[in-house]
Amino acid sequence: MLKDKNKLLKSIEKINKLEEGLSLFEEGDEEYLSVLVKIQGLYDEISDTALECFKEMTAKIRKTGQKRIVKGIDQLPHTIRNNISDQMNEIKREMF
Repeated sequence: MLKDKNKLLKSIEKINKLEEGLSLFEEGDEEYLSVLVKIQGLYDEISDTALECFKEMTAKIRKTGQKRIVKGIDQLPHTIRNNISDQMNEIKREMF
């Protein structure tokens, strides 16, 4: 994730520099259009990287959730046993 964060920051820095360079050209110049194309390419890279990060985070969340569910299911018999035992003890106390 840190690698992706650094990649995103570098792309943003490049975009800022290229945007500053736009002021050197007139809108109709080929150079101006060339810089715009480079900026668009960097935005595409940012989008692709962000999508990959999103996919990774979704997978981590699912994996963590599944582990938690399995852990809860594994503990369920023990919890039920304890609750039944507690209820039986309470009934015994009420009877005597």
